[in-house]
Amino acid sequence: MQTKKQRTLNWILVVIMLAASLLFLFPLVWMIVNSFKGDAAIAHDMHSFAAFLPPVITKGFLNNYTKILFHTDFLRYLVNTVLYAFIMVVLGIIVNGLAGYALAKIDFPFRDRWLLVIMLLMIVPMESIITIHFFFIAKLGLLNTILGLILPGIVSPFNIFLFRQVFISLPDDIYEAAQLDHCSPIKYFFTMVLPMSKSAVATVGVMTFLGVWNDYLWPSLVFTSNKLLTVQIGLNAITSNDNTTMGMKLAVITLVTIPVIIIYALFSKQIVEGVVSTGSKEG
Repeated sequence: MQTKKQRTLNWILVVIMLAASLLFLFPLVWMIVNSFKGDAAIAHDMHSFAAFLPPVITKGFLNNYTKILFHTDFLRYLVNTVLYAFIMVVLGIIVNGLAGYALAKIDFPFRDRWLLVIMLLMIVPMESIITIHFFFIAKLGLLNTILGLILPGIVSPFNIFLFRQVFISLPDDIYEAAQLDHCSPIKYFFTMVLPMSKSAVATVGVMTFLGVWNDYLWPSLVFTSNKLLTVQIGLNAITSNDNTTMGMKLAVITLVTIPVIIIYALFSKQIVEGVVSTGSKEG
C-alpha cells in the first residue's frame, strides 16, 4: 500500500507530465484551431493567446475544409491511400503471419539460418534498396499500377519476426487437438492462431497502415498518374500551390494528421504489447 508521501510524489509526477504533454500539444492545437480561420485572422491572432482559440462558428466556419475536399483532388488521394492501406494490411498480416508461423512451429531445413537472414534484413534501410525495387517493378511493367505500389512492401522482416516471437509461445497441444477434429493447417492458422495473437495482428496492421499513410518516396517513384496518387503526394502538391491559402494549408495538414493520431490512440496498448513481445519470448 502506498504511503502518503508516495501518493504525493505520484500526483506531482502526473502534474509535471500533463504540463509537458500540453507543451508538446501546443503546435497541434494551434494547427487545428487556425485551420478554421482565414489568413487575415491567422495573421491578426499570431502574437496573442487568441491564436489558440477557435473562431466564432459562422456560415464560413468550414470554408477551408470545403475548399480542400471539394475544390482539390485531396478526397481522391484520401480514398486511394485508404484502399492501398487496406490491401497492404490484409496481405501483410497473411503473408508475414504465415512466414512467422513457419519459423515458429514448422521444422524445415536451415530454419535457424533463415531466421538469422530475416533478422539481418531488419537493419537494412529501405532507402538503400529502393532503387532495386524500382528497376524490378519497371522491368515487370508495373509502374503506374496498384500492384507495383504494394508488391515490394508486403513482406516485412520486422513483421515476420514479431509474428514468430508471438507464435512460438502458443502451446502445441492446441494444434494436436485441432488435428483430432480434422482441422487443416491453413484453417488452424486462420481460425485459431491469428485470433489468439490479437496483439501481434493489431501491431502489424497499425504499423502497416501508418507506413502506407506516411509514405511519400515510393509512391512518388511508382505513380505519375494523378488518379493514383496518395495523400502525402497530394499534401505536397496542395501546400506548394501558390493559390492555396494558409488556412487551407493548415486544413489539409490537419486532415492528414488527425487519422494517424486517432488510430495510434485506439491501438496504442496493442502496439506496445506487440513490440514488447518481440523481445520477451525465447526460441
